[in-house]
Amino acid sequence: MLKTLNTVFTQKTHEGTTERLLQYAFSYFGLYVITGYLAKYFAKTLAMGGNTYTVYNTIGGMLICNVVVLAWGWYKFKSTDRVDFLGMNMPREFFYIIPSGICTAVIIPTTTLMYVLPISVMVAMIIMRASVIIISRVIDTIQIAQGVLKKTVYWEENVAVVFALIAVSIKFIYVKPGDFDFLNNAAAMTILTSYLIAYSIRIYIMNYYKNTRKKDAIYDTKGFFAVEQISSTLALLTAGTILFYSVDLGMADPKT
Repeated sequence: MLKTLNTVFTQKTHEGTTERLLQYAFSYFGLYVITGYLAKYFAKTLAMGGNTYTVYNTIGGMLICNVVVLAWGWYKFKSTDRVDFLGMNMPREFFYIIPSGICTAVIIPTTTLMYVLPISVMVAMIIMRASVIIISRVIDTIQIAQGVLKKTVYWEENVAVVFALIAVSIKFIYVKPGDFDFLNNAAAMTILTSYLIAYSIRIYIMNYYKNTRKKDAIYDTKGFFAVEQISSTLALLTAGTILFYSVDLGMADPKT
């Protein structure tokens, strides 16, 4: 174990290894801590409204992702299955990767909005992460029934789902006087519902891509990410433009 951790923190790892998985996990954890802290810092200390923070936070995220995929050439998606569509010869995978990107365009701002609700960062993370655990198990069941996924479901996975259900239920059902009543707040439920629907579709698509690769097919994870992020950016820019010209965000921005 110590040798593995030493490799994770001091050496370059390779795709598909436990060490690379741990590097992703630790990086994800660290960045999520920073994200959660900054959301509350801007909302509470700097008194920046939730909608305003979401706009600038989303712009920053979009810029970084697109700079990476363009600078490193990840957008050159590799595929062994191409099709002619509207006069273009394109990878068949685009038909579901682009919708996945549109779902990502929903997930990005709704995640930030969850953090700036009048609840603690821990509660927001419990609700979102526990919900994703439950969704992931449901999607596994669906894809196993479809024959898309062939795997053994270990009992620990079901135990994790039970704990996730308990965690979410406690936060929703047991509301003390003066606490934020999540279930009876229309804005909070709209944000969470949008987040969960988009995440469900995206997780299904990501696993569909992974689990339907033939033995001789190219598995281009970086290309998937690139196309998804570019699609997400275009969807967010379109939605943002429509919102900018149709809604007075200054009047509509509650300090939550």
